[in-house]
Amino acid sequence: MVGLLECCMSPVQIAAATVETSVSRRQSLTIKRCHGLGNVVCLLPVLARLRDQGYTIRMVIRPEWLHTFSMLMPEIYWTDRTEDDAVDLDELTSSLQPTEHRTDELGRLLGLNPPFRSPHLVVPEAWTEPFDSLAGSIVFAPEGGHPSRTWPTEKAAMLREYLQNEKLVLIGIDPQPEIPCDQDLRGQLKLHELLGVLTVADTVVTMDSGVLHLAAALGTPAVAIFGGVDPDFRVRQDQRVVAMQTSLDCCPCNKNEICSGRFPCVRSAEPGDVIYAIQMARKTDKRLLYAVPAKKRPKRTYLTRSSMVINQRSRTMA
Repeated sequence: MVGLLECCMSPVQIAAATVETSVSRRQSLTIKRCHGLGNVVCLLPVLARLRDQGYTIRMVIRPEWLHTFSMLMPEIYWTDRTEDDAVDLDELTSSLQPTEHRTDELGRLLGLNPPFRSPHLVVPEAWTEPFDSLAGSIVFAPEGGHPSRTWPTEKAAMLREYLQNEKLVLIGIDPQPEIPCDQDLRGQLKLHELLGVLTVADTVVTMDSGVLHLAAALGTPAVAIFGGVDPDFRVRQDQRVVAMQTSLDCCPCNKNEICSGRFPCVRSAEPGDVIYAIQMARKTDKRLLYAVPAKKRPKRTYLTRSSMVINQRSRTMA
């Protein structure tokens, strides 16, 4: 694609050369991003900027996402078939460590400089109406895609007990492990249906995953349990997200792990911390950072609609 010079070029230089070649040929650009639904969401403001600059965009994504994104952004041509001259963002980011927000990172790879606006999604009523009965629920997505972004099952299983009179709905791809809840939709939702559920939710509890980016783009209050990645690199300040991260000397490490796979950053959060964060998320219209105290004994905190009993303090900042 770039020739023999490619081996001496950085990912940004390779991408820039590919963009220049594609545009000079036909004023169009093919971009591939199949790894990570959240990455596609983070890419949306970049695609919008490219469209505003006159580019015709051909976007290669996974086939199960085609219908949804084609409906949400019909001005982009969405496909699951790549081309030889595509800018392969999967390849270009495979070895990159986080140093800035994901949207800014993807924008630079495509020759654009920050700032970018936050992703914003509005879904048709036809996607939300089938889930009206779930309105006001706590929606919980326990999957993280990697051990460094996955809350321990034994703690996830305790969340229902702490929620008292709240309705807990599970979402995700894998129907396992078993987690107590009021309704388990894992493995049952297509992407547009997932967006419908997230839209009607009262609050979404998630890991550092694609569900976080979907909820934030929809404007639904979210609680995100972070591992070692700096929340600044994933969540914008104008998004309604409470980003939880444990106060450890090694955190955030931004994928420079020194814990030999123990990941105390994500394992230290307790159900009571999540309950406290839910209450925070309901009251804010912007991002908050919740520094979870490390090496503390868990204290019971129950969430009800009528009252909130808090037995711990938090340190927050915008």
